[in-house]
This record gives sequence, C-alpha cells and structure tokens, in this order.
Amino acid sequence: MDFAGFYERKNYKLYMLVPALLFIVFLFLIFVWPSVPKGIDLQGGTLILIRGEKPIDALSLKELLSDNFDLSDLKVNSVSGPSGSGVNVQFAANQVLVSAEEQIDSAKALVSSNPGLALENAQLAANLLSEYVDSTVLPPDAGKAVAQAESLLLEAKGNIFLRMQGLISKHFSLGENVAFQRKEVSPTLGNTFWQTAFNVAIVSGILIIAVIFLFFRKVVPSMAVIAAAVFDVSGALALMSIFGIPLSLSSIPALLMLVGYSVDTDIMLTTRVLQRREKTPAQRAADSMATGLTMTGTTIAALVSMIIIAYMNQIFVIFEIATVILFGLLADIVSTWLMNAEILLWYVERKNKAGVF
Repeated sequence: MDFAGFYERKNYKLYMLVPALLFIVFLFLIFVWPSVPKGIDLQGGTLILIRGEKPIDALSLKELLSDNFDLSDLKVNSVSGPSGSGVNVQFAANQVLVSAEEQIDSAKALVSSNPGLALENAQLAANLLSEYVDSTVLPPDAGKAVAQAESLLLEAKGNIFLRMQGLISKHFSLGENVAFQRKEVSPTLGNTFWQTAFNVAIVSGILIIAVIFLFFRKVVPSMAVIAAAVFDVSGALALMSIFGIPLSLSSIPALLMLVGYSVDTDIMLTTRVLQRREKTPAQRAADSMATGLTMTGTTIAALVSMIIIAYMNQIFVIFEIATVILFGLLADIVSTWLMNAEILLWYVERKNKAGVF
C-alpha cells in the first residue's frame, strides 16, 4: 500500500485531533464510567469457578447465593466454549465471617490486658460462626478460647464453600460431571500485591523514560515516544473497562509488555525520520508507516489466534494477556501514525526553518 501522500498534505497536523479526542474518552472510561475493575489478586476476595456440561443461568445463581449467603460485592458471569459451560462467581467477603474475624482480632488484642473481655469477644465470634460449624462452646481460658475461635473460623470458611457447592449442584441438577475450583485472596495480601505491582510499574516507567532520553538526547522526540506509550496504555485500560477485564497480576504484565512494543515501533519511526537523509521527511514517515503496520498486523493476527484458542479452552490467564495487548496495539496504530509521526514532522519542519537539519 502506498502511504506517500498521507503525510505530504499541508494540514497533516489535523490528524492529531483524533488521538487528542480519544485520550479524553479513554480517561472518562478509566476513571469515571465504567472504570477499570480490580481483580481479586489486587483487592482480595473469593473466586469460584464452576465448569460442567450443563449450562447454568447466571442471574438465577446470583439470586440463589444472595438469598442463602451474606456475600458482599457478588458478581456472577457465564462462560461457554467447546469444552463445556460454566460460571465464575466472585465476591469480596462473607459478612458473617468478616464480623467473626473482627471479634477474634479484638479478642487477641485483649488476651493479656483483659482476659474476661477477650473471652467474651471470642464467644461472640463463635456464636456468629454457629451457622456454619457444629460446636461453638469455648473453653473458659481466654487464650485457648481465642485459639479455638480461630480454628472455628477456618472450619467455617471451608464449610461455606462445601455448602455452596452442594446447594448449586442440587438447585441446578448438575450431577457428578461438574468441577468446582476456589481461589481466595485476603484483602491484606491483595493490597500487598497492588502496592508491589504499582511500584514495579513506576520503576519500569522511569527506566523506559531514561533509556529513551539517553538514546535520542532530544526533548521533543523523546516526549513524543513517551506520550504514545501513555496513550497506548490508556487505550488498553479503557477497553478493559468496557469489556470488564480486571486489572490483575496477569493484565499488569501485559500492559508492561505493551509499553515495550509501543516504544519499539515509535523508536523505529523516530530513527527513520530524524536520522536518515534519503527522501523527504514525509516520505520517510510513510515508509515507516508501511513497515510498522505490517509488524502490527502480524502481531494482531497472532494475538487473535491466541484469544480464540484460549477462549475455546477457557484458559483465562492467556485470554486476558492476549486481549489486553490487542487493545493496546489498536491504540498504538492511532498514537504512532496519527500523533507521533505528526509531532516528528512538525519538529523536523521547525528545525529545517532554523537551518539545523
């Protein structure tokens, strides 16, 4: 395809209106509505995967769980594929367990200073857990009572999952050909993961910016590359918010990989436009566009294949990674060829007028 005339128009700077407007839309989608959800890896909670041959109605299952269990932030999503059907059940916490755990924490803090009150709090926790465990009579010693209350809490967590499993199987007549899998992350551990992921992203961004400035040693071209990377990540996050793909320990590495790909295409463009001398700058940008779109097209084809295979086999980690990178590559087409290229051409044009190039 011939892109020779794409950048030779006098009003080529108007192309930058497209990424500018899209960036505003991206920010709205990320921070206002619908916003990017956090996965249980980063916020804590419980995820139950149910897979079987018989489809399960997500709305009916959500109503069933809401009526029988005091669950906060409950979400139920249906999944289907050639390998079978199922649902993903996610919730932040069971309020009974949360209240019992608060009483146990209070009791642990009072064991030494006020054993009587500690014993009282431990017994309150045991009473709350009586819905899910058989024996809730605690010994009169405060320390032993708190330890037993903690054991009851662990037992209750396991019993709730077993009760959910039995209730779902019976209500939907699932039979024996069904699989249940539970993944649980505490809020404290989720917050730790979030802080670690955030720190890694910040350090990675600083290192990428440093490498870009050291490579080009020019402010405008370097800032253009960085702006394109920010646009790509924003585009990926915006589409994640639309399609409900959570920010998790699998999607964050995908975003970092996306930054690497974005920087790669922008460096190729910048190097050709600024350092080569054959043809005009607009023609060099057009040649870069032909090469870059070919690179991006082959990568998109590979990602689409990964997404289809991962969806059919319900491999959600690979599905999320490939989807996030695909979203970013679509944004990269806009940022590289409708923003970065125009900034470079404007930069070269200014330098030519000043007699630098």
